[in-house]
Amino acid sequence: MKKLEYYKMMLDGTPCGICHVALDEKLTILYANQSYYQIYGYTAENAEAQGFTNAKFILPEDDYQSIMDTIQCHIRRKDRYFQLEFRAIHSSRKLMWLLVQCAYDPDRPGSMLCVLLDIADRKQMEDQIRMSMQESKIAFQLTDKMMYIYEPAARRLKQPKSAADEFGLPPVMDDVPYSVLRTGAIDEACVNDYVAFYESIIRGEKSGHSVVKKRRRDGSFGWYEAKYASIFDECGMVKRAVISCEDITEQREKELSYQKWSNYFKAREGKTIGVYEYNLTKNLYDDTKGDAPPDYLRSLKTYTGTVRYIAEHFVHERDLEKFTKFFDRDSLLVRYYNGQTTGVLDYLRKRRDGEFFWVRAVILLLADPYSSDVRLFMMTQDIDQDKRMELKLRSQMEHDGMTGLLNRETFIARVSEILGASAPSKRHALIMLDIDEFKRHNDQYGHPYGDQVIRETARFIYGVLRKTDLCGRMGGDEFMVFLNDISSEEEMLPRIEMLCRLLRRSDDARGEITCSMGVVFYPRDGRTFQELYQKADTALYDVKRTGRGNYRIYSFDLKGEGEEGDASISGTGPDTPTATCPPAS
Repeated sequence: MKKLEYYKMMLDGTPCGICHVALDEKLTILYANQSYYQIYGYTAENAEAQGFTNAKFILPEDDYQSIMDTIQCHIRRKDRYFQLEFRAIHSSRKLMWLLVQCAYDPDRPGSMLCVLLDIADRKQMEDQIRMSMQESKIAFQLTDKMMYIYEPAARRLKQPKSAADEFGLPPVMDDVPYSVLRTGAIDEACVNDYVAFYESIIRGEKSGHSVVKKRRRDGSFGWYEAKYASIFDECGMVKRAVISCEDITEQREKELSYQKWSNYFKAREGKTIGVYEYNLTKNLYDDTKGDAPPDYLRSLKTYTGTVRYIAEHFVHERDLEKFTKFFDRDSLLVRYYNGQTTGVLDYLRKRRDGEFFWVRAVILLLADPYSSDVRLFMMTQDIDQDKRMELKLRSQMEHDGMTGLLNRETFIARVSEILGASAPSKRHALIMLDIDEFKRHNDQYGHPYGDQVIRETARFIYGVLRKTDLCGRMGGDEFMVFLNDISSEEEMLPRIEMLCRLLRRSDDARGEITCSMGVVFYPRDGRTFQELYQKADTALYDVKRTGRGNYRIYSFDLKGEGEEGDASISGTGPDTPTATCPPAS
């Protein structure tokens, strides 16, 4: 008994959990020392009262069967010693990780002896290592770099499958660098640099760098930059090197592209109004390249200062907004980073004699090959004669000269083409509108004012259109709007009302300007332009007859000019309220 007490005292003082469990369905505890209970947050005295009389008590229900299957597998094989890792439930209800060394005697098959260690710290460290490795892997995946492992003692190179496939090489190669050279994958001019890179690893250098030209499997060549960092053992011997390799062919192409375009613009110095180069990132003018600037620009060293000065002194008022927007530095940088590297702008510029002429600004955005800066080439050409002829022909062919909108013929042709190709399931809207009492405004305040009203009306209409919509001036003060591919008739009403409000404006000296609109829908009101036009005209007439400054949606009970009909306003159904446009706020 004294010996038993002595050994019990020794076991209770052992800094690890020891237990003897029956190999029954619950793993009933036959004996356990104090440390065993303490691991789970219990004591030998209170464990039984709380139901902790078997190992199943502290095992997660989802894990229990898997653990029992593993134990039974070892027992069937009559393994005397085996090891388990499993999760357990602490008295605080937190999950913990345990390592269990098991001893089983096949001659006494009813039980086994277990020694338990809390391995939460180890598991945490494993998770940290695993996460760190995953982070490193993801970091490489999110870049264009490839990661290699080189073992200098064996001269063995391990490379990712994607890299091996790219160059037609096996993923693992011995006798590197010489085995790679024998494949012909390295350009002859770079052989010495390639060998020196690996020899520096073998010598035990901490880090290194090299740029070589390599042949890909498809026969093309590319430039690759490689860097390495060596990993040493406790004796200071290099065990392996981690190599990152990056395709820098694009960098070389940038250099060639930069040189090409630099030479192109340079060849036109003196043949244009001006050729200039700017560092757009640093907002600086490069006075070492391009034409010598005129006297009034020589003191302006920044790009934004130059653009502002030109805008204020030389750009026609009507082109000022598009000029400023086109040359906006931030917008150009955004354009470059979105992959748009070229741009052309035609605008009216003032000559020394005060006359305006058409010029074309051609810009090219390129990466500085030796930094991360973005550079801007800008060339300005005199295109006045060609541009005026082009505008004249285009205006005659398609556009209304006063408003810039489509002329009548072009508008009808384009709408008819869309309607002809539209399936019955498509929905479109056609709006006919004119300026209320336009003749009175024109006669009372003069034709310039009348022209201004027409242009303003056109601008307001155009401002609410989508890219797929069409707008035309049909003649005089009559306009038409085609809303292409709408979702539903009901959802168009807010847009129509908004347009109606926009077209209502006041002039303190000349009174209020309003417009009236007739609205029809395809295919409900017709499938051809002529059908829709006639019904839109009927709806417009009803607005004029019952009050101006509003809109009407066509319905069958409306009558055209000279016809009798129901004067009630109708939209898409008999219960539609009067379509009165509220005044603009």
